[in-house]
Amino acid sequence: MNSRTTQTQPPNAADEDAIRAIHQRMIDAWNVGDGAAFAAPFTDDADFVVWEGTHLKGRQEIASFTQRIFDTVVTGSRLEGEVEFVRFLSPVLAVMHSVVRMAFRGQIETSLSRDSMELTVVTKRDGEWRGEGLMNARRLTLERQLLFDDLDSLPPEAQHQVSDLVASLKKRHQRRKGRAS
Repeated sequence: MNSRTTQTQPPNAADEDAIRAIHQRMIDAWNVGDGAAFAAPFTDDADFVVWEGTHLKGRQEIASFTQRIFDTVVTGSRLEGEVEFVRFLSPVLAVMHSVVRMAFRGQIETSLSRDSMELTVVTKRDGEWRGEGLMNARRLTLERQLLFDDLDSLPPEAQHQVSDLVASLKKRHQRRKGRAS
């Protein structure tokens, strides 16, 4: 038995456009801070794994979680991105690979620490494409990952010292930035 999945029919341009639109709908919802609209392209029982590993189950949980972050840690942020590819596994099943970049409120450029890639499983039910599952993962260079590994290898007291130093440098930078305005 051949375990390799093959495409059973050539992709339909309208289907591919509908799948790609899921990604854009999420970006548009993010940019206006609307958790319900962000979750709307998903099925009622979708699985969504957030970049840091939180597993959300269902459209309602996705909406609630994203609204909470829109109202707090990412208020006023801007998301941009694009679909890298859509691969049809059957006439009603496909995977979409996309990338997203985020800029915090007031930032012109996106933040390298917030670059992510997403793999979304989509299905067509009752003529409509919806997300069944999405895995979001941060994109880190090997060098950045090695830096984090080095930090993680420090004893707890040294990790706290590094955190305090970073906080101090951020405050100093903000003060200088404030004076320059």
